[in-house]
Amino acid sequence: MSLPAIKIHLTRYPDVPECAWEGSGKCQECSCRYSLLSDRPRIREWSREDLLELVDALPSTCALELANQGALTLDELATYLGIPRTLVEQFESLALRKLARARELRKSHWDDR
Repeated sequence: MSLPAIKIHLTRYPDVPECAWEGSGKCQECSCRYSLLSDRPRIREWSREDLLELVDALPSTCALELANQGALTLDELATYLGIPRTLVEQFESLALRKLARARELRKSHWDDR
């Protein structure tokens, strides 16, 4: 008597429910919210060969993997995201302003007590 084969759902990041990649190697799942491929213009219309060529050219296709790598330079980040360096600089300054504002709000909240 043989046991039936059971398919185990293993994702790259089991603690992240949105992670949909079940394969090995670089993630090719464009529908994942952490995919760096999803923001590419009309990527869903690309041929399979073009998609695989892009995946091979990028050091990583997953934002979770990039976060695990640690700090990146603006140039590296621009390459990963496929956007100009100046746009990355704009995102950085916006994020820093938001962090400063949140810090001010937190400080004023605790000072009022």
